[in-house]
Amino acid sequence: MSPSQPVHTAKHHITPPSSFAVPSLMPPPTDKPFAQVHRVIALFEDIQAGGHTGKELWKEYQLGRGEYEALERQLHRDETLLGYVKDKIRYDYDVESRRIAVRMPSAVHELFTARVEDAILSQLKLIREESGEAASFARKVHSARSTAIYFPIDGAPSGTTSKHEPDASFWHTDAKYPGVILEVACLQKRKKLSRLAENYLLDSNASVRVVVGLDIEYGENISQKATVSVWRTHIVRTPNGNELRVVQEVKDAAFRDDHGNPSDHGGLRLRLQDFAYEELAHRELGDEDKEVSISTRQLCEYLDAAETMVERSESLGEHKLGPGVKKRKRSETPPEDINSSDEARYVEQEVRAAKRGAEDDPDYDDNSQ
Repeated sequence: MSPSQPVHTAKHHITPPSSFAVPSLMPPPTDKPFAQVHRVIALFEDIQAGGHTGKELWKEYQLGRGEYEALERQLHRDETLLGYVKDKIRYDYDVESRRIAVRMPSAVHELFTARVEDAILSQLKLIREESGEAASFARKVHSARSTAIYFPIDGAPSGTTSKHEPDASFWHTDAKYPGVILEVACLQKRKKLSRLAENYLLDSNASVRVVVGLDIEYGENISQKATVSVWRTHIVRTPNGNELRVVQEVKDAAFRDDHGNPSDHGGLRLRLQDFAYEELAHRELGDEDKEVSISTRQLCEYLDAAETMVERSESLGEHKLGPGVKKRKRSETPPEDINSSDEARYVEQEVRAAKRGAEDDPDYDDNSQ
């Protein structure tokens, strides 16, 4: 659906601007400068050490002025932790609210996401084997999984961007942003999906065409219900001019009922044109288009398979070493020490950032005693 189409409110749930009110930008009082930075780093280290297994899958921190920059600097001081975070940990940062959300998806989430992603790719591959404009277009669409997406924010200083690492995304090779984004919800993340959809769709100026939310922990182990939601954008005519708004076309539609059975809902339905921004899709596809869909039965099969595999993980087969075989790992190369000039520069940067926070944000508690 084109962002230029008017919205028919009788058919779609339009999210009014008031429901996306930006939370207070003031950070909570802290006992010392950059206290939240130390908490985020401690969480990263806890995850790295394997101490966060089974805990929250989505954890947010409200940062103060200068804290995100200080976090990035501190991470770059520890190459081992930095490498682990880049490889194993995903996190989002919203410039407008100054909130960082650390993502820690469970095995079920990852396995289910992979199966949904593979189902979409399989259909794209079938289209690629055909001839015509749709086939040529499909050959340029690829999965990028959790590749980081950076959005410039209107009114923010030049070079300031928000960062998101979705559960799955599909990019056209000639597009700056993915056309389709998938987010699989955990309990803590469920309430954030609408806000995430708004960020993706509006911050990309509708270059992101569709955001799909799959809530697979709906009943908190009491119910087996799982739902699908779909967000797009539409232009709405108002007395003050046209506005780009978020439309939730599908709202919490169950694809698996409370007893674990497939529902009679239509499942996930996308169009090939959804995989690139409007102008590019129109230029390459013209009037030719294809449907890419996953039925409720398929979604249930993917989720059931992911849950079963995790439940059976302890009883699954594995290779056995022969008697007397020893294992030897290479010794770690010690990280290069930070020289004194670098350390002094980092400290000076943090002191300056702390001062800016105190000067620019009078409600920021900068108790350094």
